[in-house]
Amino acid sequence: MADIATLPPGQEQFAELLAWMGRAHPGPVSVLDVGGGGGFYDFPASLRPRATRMVGVDPDAGVLSRPWFDEAHRETVESYAMHTGETFDVALCVYVLEHVETPAAFLRSIRGLLRPGGSCFGVTPNLLHYFGLLSAAAGRLGVEDWLLHRVRPHELIEAYHSPVRYRLNTVRALRSAAAGAGFRRVEIRALEQAGMFETYFPPRLRWWPRAYSRIVNRLGRPVLFGTLLFRLQT
Repeated sequence: MADIATLPPGQEQFAELLAWMGRAHPGPVSVLDVGGGGGFYDFPASLRPRATRMVGVDPDAGVLSRPWFDEAHRETVESYAMHTGETFDVALCVYVLEHVETPAAFLRSIRGLLRPGGSCFGVTPNLLHYFGLLSAAAGRLGVEDWLLHRVRPHELIEAYHSPVRYRLNTVRALRSAAAGAGFRRVEIRALEQAGMFETYFPPRLRWWPRAYSRIVNRLGRPVLFGTLLFRLQT
């Protein structure tokens, strides 16, 4: 069964994820970073001091230039799982699930790469939030790139952007797909933070994410929060 915890709106997403990982796996760990080529964050480097080994896997060429990896592979995790004999204590999937084309194969591959007692941790947008719904609709209508270039800096789009699918981006979808892939437990923590979405709006419309955030936080409706942090346990 999935547990949904509500995080305070002032919580920083990556700090929460790292702390969660530290409590769940306090000793030295081997780490597989799935989607580690994205250029807009570098928090996995914080794991380096206690990582016995770090491997990055991503079709994006950026994965080859991350200095904290011991080894990097420019390919999908499904492809990597087919030829490696290595397993890991922890897998990271940070802003990856929204891009997954085949959820069952993706999660089965990660499950097979984790040791007994291992965990897959990650962060992803919630489809049931207005940002998730708009992003998914733009992707299906084929106007995602056009829209992004009107609301985001060009260099940020070039650093990290690939087509979205949103096939694993609700609590129900993630719970169901994880169970089908063989994970025994799903834990989810929901975060609604206006500042994470304000930059997608012109200044005159930024009242909307602030108002939405106040309302859903006051109501305590985590299924409508914008960001889902998760742990899938083997």
